[in-house]
Amino acid sequence: MHLSERKKRENIGLSVLLIASIFAIFLLFIWKLKDSSPNVFYILVAIGLLSCFSIYGIFTKKIREREAMKKKPFPEEWRKILERYVAFYRALSAEEKDRFETEIQVFLHETRITGIKTEVDDVTMVLAAASAEIPVFSFPDWEYENLGEILIYPGPFSKDFRMEGPDRTVTGMVGTGIMQGIMILSKPALIGGFENTNDKGNVGIHEFVHLLDSADGSYDGIPNMFLDKAYLAPWLEVMHKETERIKDGDSKMNPYGATNKIEFFAVASEYFFEHPDALKKEKPELYELLTKIFKQDTKHRLGSAVKNLINYTGNKVSRNAACPCGSGKKYKNCCLKNSRSY
Repeated sequence: MHLSERKKRENIGLSVLLIASIFAIFLLFIWKLKDSSPNVFYILVAIGLLSCFSIYGIFTKKIREREAMKKKPFPEEWRKILERYVAFYRALSAEEKDRFETEIQVFLHETRITGIKTEVDDVTMVLAAASAEIPVFSFPDWEYENLGEILIYPGPFSKDFRMEGPDRTVTGMVGTGIMQGIMILSKPALIGGFENTNDKGNVGIHEFVHLLDSADGSYDGIPNMFLDKAYLAPWLEVMHKETERIKDGDSKMNPYGATNKIEFFAVASEYFFEHPDALKKEKPELYELLTKIFKQDTKHRLGSAVKNLINYTGNKVSRNAACPCGSGKKYKNCCLKNSRSY
């Protein structure tokens, strides 16, 4: 997800190109001093070179930090959590486990996990990161470009983020408005999704699949960024057929998948990652299409390359915003104190 060699080369190449352009423009401005004030000219050249070196350090900081994660030992307690809760991880080869662990470290280094009136323990932190990595493990160049923070709530909440009062039926969502790009997950639902392997559901994976769905610019249940055009019509056909089967009570999938196309994609993906063998046996057409979706590499590059240059790590709740817990305090003086990163 975060550590491809191509991405590293692009970051260095783009950095050098931009710095060379900046230095060339700088030289044009000071060139007239070369003959009239050579000492001043060479001092300015030296200052320009030092400045370019500093800018290069800024542009490559994010990639260098990611590379450093490869050399950082993975916490043994985190490995035990993955072994206990994450079937996807247990099925990986030794080499794949190493990569998965490194990507967990990178994700948690760049993404803030904050407990809203609840503690963010190691289990919560690692499973949130695993939820992010599982759907994109086959995509070494993928970036959750706008996601910078995950809020962990102590239980279900309402559609307007309230933790008290009626209509608290939501266990996960990607926020909108002032919460744009901020993911919210119920702590019990997040852990339960990995703990209960029989319900074919996983709220963490579900919400991250929504982010994949929106990668083409819209939430519509049609993963254009991941599925070859030749398979779009079969995808729509299978989606329609399986939705009707759910409505008729002739499917083992979560009935929530029949809500609309958006939720069908997310629910089917949960099933795919939680119970691939069962899905392959029960719904071979759907299984084959999901295999193509989650092995098809992405096509967007320049946007993420530029964001890497400026060390952008996604949207976060502003430190001075009102705390989501409803206390009336500023975020920095309230639940932000519960945040963790790696």
